[in-house]
Amino acid sequence: MNIFRGETEHSWIHLPEIEAEQIELWNATFTKTGIDRDHATLPFRLVEIQRQEQLNKEKSLIVVAKEEVDSLSKTISNPHLIIFTNLKGVALAFTGPENIVNILESVNVGLGTSFALEHAGINAISLSMQLDALVAVQGLEHSMTFFSKWNCMCSPIKLGNELRGFLNISVSLAENLSFVASLLKRLISDIESRMMLADPMSKQALIYEHFDLFSLTKREKEIGFGWLQNQSALQISLALGITEATVRHTLKKVYSKTKCHDRGGFIKKFFV
Repeated sequence: MNIFRGETEHSWIHLPEIEAEQIELWNATFTKTGIDRDHATLPFRLVEIQRQEQLNKEKSLIVVAKEEVDSLSKTISNPHLIIFTNLKGVALAFTGPENIVNILESVNVGLGTSFALEHAGINAISLSMQLDALVAVQGLEHSMTFFSKWNCMCSPIKLGNELRGFLNISVSLAENLSFVASLLKRLISDIESRMMLADPMSKQALIYEHFDLFSLTKREKEIGFGWLQNQSALQISLALGITEATVRHTLKKVYSKTKCHDRGGFIKKFFV
């Protein structure tokens, strides 16, 4: 079923662009929980031990996300809040002006708070979870009046095709969504790039893509990649079950195809 009213005019999905019937279904999921839309706090939050479990599980991603988010947050003078959540919409990192973070903490909004549809209704995080896309929810479009003074945008974070979490930026109603979208896309791109470079399999895939530009064979790629990892010809031969002489002969062909003359030049050309 097509849930959109028509073609979007921007790079994100705005709630009013979704069919009213679908919005009603999402709101019904929320109201079934019996949570009052005018509730002054967000009601569902993990207890301390559960929070620590989730923080430890996503530790490496949280470190990368917080470094990028903290760097950007320092350049934003207007009120804002940036939230990183896990796949279930549970907040694992909060960044923003200290007074805003403290106020939210006083109403049970902080690490471990759930922004999932069943716990917080329609908001940018829960909508992004439903659509797997960059989305925007403004003011009273939120299911809960708790969010009514915020414009919120959220996008998934992915490592290749693997969904890893969600990143939300909330700003005042006066802020331009196009500006917020550009900030969020920049943040997501920087976080995903750092994650990919830190992941051994993703790093190999990037190098192999670069090798493809020079028409290297499967065996040449394997040997070239080992060479980039500072393995010796003997180590590569043992790993691939071939002779050391074959490794050295293949490296000569790799150098010829890639226009490299030595290991230093090869590493400089392909190492990421």
